[in-house]
Amino acid sequence: MVMRISNIALTARAAPAFHKKRQAFRADSGEVFALIWVSKYDGANGAAVPGFEPGYMCGPLYSDGLSDDWLLATLPDGTQFHFMPRSKWEARKQYLIDTAGFLFSIRPTA
Repeated sequence: MVMRISNIALTARAAPAFHKKRQAFRADSGEVFALIWVSKYDGANGAAVPGFEPGYMCGPLYSDGLSDDWLLATLPDGTQFHFMPRSKWEARKQYLIDTAGFLFSIRPTA
């Protein structure tokens, strides 16, 4: 069963890009909106793209592929998305989604 969480929010910097991608998302049958971890990016020649930083991208995920490792997040405005955290999720902490470029990061607040 997918765990539901709400101790997560967007930074002011990440909110416009995240909501733009969420609003543009059109799910096909069996798909859900998700933040999907991208660990590397190779160019057409097979070489790693210089300067690429791993992070989460917005996209579709088949709901049949959801395991207990995936979380269903609800932002304060009610927006929902699935994602797989990169470390153990702690219910007592608050987390922020941020971006410094094309991809998003999820980190606990200080």
